[in-house]
Amino acid sequence: MRPTMFGEKEVKEIERIPLSNNTVARRIDEMAEWAEDELIRRVVCSKYYTLQLDESTDVQGLSQLLVFVRYIWQNDVHEDILFCKPISRGTAEEIFNAIDSYIKEKGLQWKNCFGICTDGARAMCGKNSSVVTRVLKQSPCALWTHCSLHREALVSKALPTDFKTVLNTAVKIVNYIKTKPLQARLFQKLCEEMGSLHTSLLLHTEVRWLSRGKVLTRLVELRNEVTIYLEGKTEYIESLLDKEFILKIRAFMKKLMLWKSCIEDGKYDCFETLETFIIENQLQPKTNILSAISTHLSLLKNNFDAYFGEEMKKLDSLNWICNPFQDRLPSSMSTKASEELIDLSEDTSLKNSFNRKQLTKFWLSVAGNYPCLFDEAIKVLLPFSTSYLCEAGFSAMISIKTKYRNKLDLSNSLRLKVTKIEVDAKAVMTKNRKQIHPSH
Repeated sequence: MRPTMFGEKEVKEIERIPLSNNTVARRIDEMAEWAEDELIRRVVCSKYYTLQLDESTDVQGLSQLLVFVRYIWQNDVHEDILFCKPISRGTAEEIFNAIDSYIKEKGLQWKNCFGICTDGARAMCGKNSSVVTRVLKQSPCALWTHCSLHREALVSKALPTDFKTVLNTAVKIVNYIKTKPLQARLFQKLCEEMGSLHTSLLLHTEVRWLSRGKVLTRLVELRNEVTIYLEGKTEYIESLLDKEFILKIRAFMKKLMLWKSCIEDGKYDCFETLETFIIENQLQPKTNILSAISTHLSLLKNNFDAYFGEEMKKLDSLNWICNPFQDRLPSSMSTKASEELIDLSEDTSLKNSFNRKQLTKFWLSVAGNYPCLFDEAIKVLLPFSTSYLCEAGFSAMISIKTKYRNKLDLSNSLRLKVTKIEVDAKAVMTKNRKQIHPSH
């Protein structure tokens, strides 16, 4: 037992307890229950909370629903795991009922839920009977956030055929080396012997589409090492020797409409990697390559508008949250809130404080004097923008529930793994202390 998790005194008391398998399991349950009770106490005390949820399958093939909560505690925003429960079918009704029963069992109020973040699956956000629709019936003021990571992934789906081929081939090359321990070690040894800048490739993450640029950049930087390593082993080496393939990889790495204009004008300085390759190899990119790049950038721009445009327009009307000291009053704001905004904007001391504090902490600091403004601001600032915590939680789930422990009840072990609440071991032991049998 490590003293870094508990104090030295608590560690000694824990070590006095006979640690049979049943005892260890019981202690885990007791500490997890304490952490859960403490979290619920905090959320109940908070006037506002928002939810982030997702579901995934564990090693046993069982679907697990993971829910995180974001709330206000001690004048700051905190986030933690609310619960993890197995579900059988993953329908909208089953997911909502699991959340609803937990909310009611723990004494939380739906009216205090001001946000829910999910992916774009039909069960989560369909129009008629999805989880989001059911939550909004319980809390009409709640704001639904479509996870921005998933939207980014959707934006990038519409790739030109040539670029799809390039990306898929690049991922296969990386996987050929990276996912096999022996191959990865041999490749690392080769890179070390050649004095390379890097000694490993990067794995591609499907959800995080921006990771593709890093994956491709690393592959290009190590293309000589990869070519040497793959010689005689796989047909993928032909792609690495194809200069047009490398050009497409480099063109895939950067950003949008300005680049489109530059590409059409024959200017490549906005694509540093592409320009370097062209200069080093004294190449003139073919028209079809430039046309494919331009088309891809246009598609990205259109898809960004489709998935993010409406939200950006909505946020334009909420600029006062980011800068409450501007002269113009929002037209959609209530009279009371407008009066508070006028008073706040004329407060010089608050203006100085605003420049020194984080945005959320600033609004938390003025909640007492400007309650209407605070209510409006926190409804926008508190909701989750991504389902990142759920993704991290599922990663922890994989390390906890392995094929050797596939019957494990995941909930309490996962809570202790990811909770940000420091467990009071002394309080747990005092509450659950039992007399040790002399025969032990």
